[in-house]
Amino acid sequence: MKLTKMTLAFMAVSTGMISIPTYAEKSEGFEFHGYFRAGVLLDANDDFKRSKFPGSKERLGRLGIESDNHFELALQKNFENDQGQKVRIKTRAGADNSQYATNQLGANADATNSEIGMVETYVEFDGYTETGTVWGGKRFYGKDNYIFMTDFFYTDMSGTGVGVEGIELGGNKWDFAYIASDDSGDTGFWGDSNNVMNAVHVGVDLGGVELHAMGKHLPDNIIEENGVSNEYATSGYDLSAIVHSESVYGLSDKGFTKYIGQVGQGLGSGQLLGGTLTTYNTYAPGSNVIANKITGTDCGTSCVKAVDIDDMSMRLLTWGGYFFDNGVSVFHSLQGQYNDMEDGSNDGWASAMVRPTFPISDKLDFITEVGYQYNHAEDVSGVTSSSYDYKLTVGPKLKVDTGFGPTPEIRFLATYLDGDQRDESDFLLGIQADMWW
Repeated sequence: MKLTKMTLAFMAVSTGMISIPTYAEKSEGFEFHGYFRAGVLLDANDDFKRSKFPGSKERLGRLGIESDNHFELALQKNFENDQGQKVRIKTRAGADNSQYATNQLGANADATNSEIGMVETYVEFDGYTETGTVWGGKRFYGKDNYIFMTDFFYTDMSGTGVGVEGIELGGNKWDFAYIASDDSGDTGFWGDSNNVMNAVHVGVDLGGVELHAMGKHLPDNIIEENGVSNEYATSGYDLSAIVHSESVYGLSDKGFTKYIGQVGQGLGSGQLLGGTLTTYNTYAPGSNVIANKITGTDCGTSCVKAVDIDDMSMRLLTWGGYFFDNGVSVFHSLQGQYNDMEDGSNDGWASAMVRPTFPISDKLDFITEVGYQYNHAEDVSGVTSSSYDYKLTVGPKLKVDTGFGPTPEIRFLATYLDGDQRDESDFLLGIQADMWW
């Protein structure tokens, strides 16, 4: 039923409000967005049973080794009042992967494979400030800094908070935010002793160069390990610089390149480099040594917090794409991280991947992807260890151009996987449907 201005005015008086803007007359309607990937990956070395996380997709590249399914569905309601102020109410439901592994690995079509939770509930105001957008609530934040070929978010500052984006100061656009996050791995009623990590983020876009800084504080960062209470860092920071280039390493303008440098200390080191306490950061590439700090404990997100105040991390990445005139595209990523620990240990990893795609027709591509990763660690006694892994994926990809951006894809994938971490080489077969809109 359409509400008149008189009806809205009566509602305002009856509920005790002094005044209320008229939104119903200028409603801009709903938006529906989402993403899903659904597939199955079979392992030749295990009689073609399901292959569970056969390699690090964030380093080797995701094609042919991405065994986890995922979905997100977002609804957005837009309003504009008589003063030209705009309101966007944003909600997003997503697979509850932090609690239910069946969301990531299940192939059945039953409702028991569809555990779901609300991952975003926030609101945006345009026109509340002279420039920029004011926001508040629970949201993904910083996840636009993303390498799509590896599913690697080099910043993930998500949580619950308040901020302003794109406010113009000194001729540049600035972002300011306060974000709270907590330990999603603790399923107790009050969570991790009711403990919240507080983060303050400041970012600026200098026109082709982004700079980000985040300071963090976590009171009483104490983790129980085999009956012993150990205290870790209660503060930290990280810094990120992102350079956007419209050329491929300065050699050609038929593509783009992004250069990323990050450094952090304390709560800005390890897997918290560029991030808050999120499920993604728990399992994203960060530090091999951190996993050794907590032994014999299924700690979930608590592992991410197991960093000391003088732990330091540095990450360098570059990624981009080159587009040939004949339609062939080549996407690539080079990345690495080094961690220097307070106790004298250190570790690091480096990886490279490339994805050439060859168009067969406007409905069919042949895709290939090659990836390599190297890990190195030195413990407190000076003993070193290293390992490597590599993969090759090939297969056809069915596609239909929607004409408005998103292109749904159905992939048939074959992958060869090997390295000194494995007893023997492996061969994987899979199918996968992937779509965003």
